[in-house]
Amino acid sequence: MSLPRIRLELCSRLDGEGRWRLDEFQARHLMKALRCYEGAMVEGLLGEGKGERILARVERSGEFFLLRTVDVKAEERDPLEITLLIGLLKHSQFESVLRASAELGVKSVRPVLCERSVPRPGARETEGKMSRWRKILDEGTKVSGSVFAPDLADPVNFRDVGWDALPSARYAALLSPAAVPLANVDARAAGELVFAVGPEGDWTDSESSVLLGSGFVPVSLGRRILRASTAAMAGCAWFRLSAEHELQRCHNT
Repeated sequence: MSLPRIRLELCSRLDGEGRWRLDEFQARHLMKALRCYEGAMVEGLLGEGKGERILARVERSGEFFLLRTVDVKAEERDPLEITLLIGLLKHSQFESVLRASAELGVKSVRPVLCERSVPRPGARETEGKMSRWRKILDEGTKVSGSVFAPDLADPVNFRDVGWDALPSARYAALLSPAAVPLANVDARAAGELVFAVGPEGDWTDSESSVLLGSGFVPVSLGRRILRASTAAMAGCAWFRLSAEHELQRCHNT
């Protein structure tokens, strides 16, 4: 049985004592929802720096709950770093993509406002949503035990995407006769890649042309038409499992 997990970036580190003070939200969740108690063991996830997985014991100091470090293990980065470039979706669908991204170990999520994107939040609304979206990513890492939470970029207009800054291995889900079946794509040796998925209704012709002109390989996820959120999760899962399979194969030889 796995231990309860805490995101340590949200806690206050007490210098030189190997202790962390829990923030109010995580302390309440740990005690009320997970039924932890003083002296219980938890797993702390710290994505800062090289990343650490910390075994800690719950303590109490007055009105505060603390974690005292028992053991520390450095965490290795995933063998394949995935950037998900995705057309901004309706709220529930986009949040599903974020949860899956955290669980699948996606390195970076970059929302894009496309011509067919239905939600077009203003600056003030976006600020509030970014806070909620980051909480969803944090919760997803606690479910999966991933030390590194995906980096979430602010939504940008399609025309403002910095194509030159993206990984050189580039794949885009496109409804195109020239699309290569995803099962035939071998990106395991790339080290890092970007996977692009459009909004509901797919990319427009002009957006598809920009993607192809920017070096994206069109890929197909099968003969069925998938919702954008399903396509994003299926593609990221394929890349992640392929990389894990190759890593396991190398360890066994």
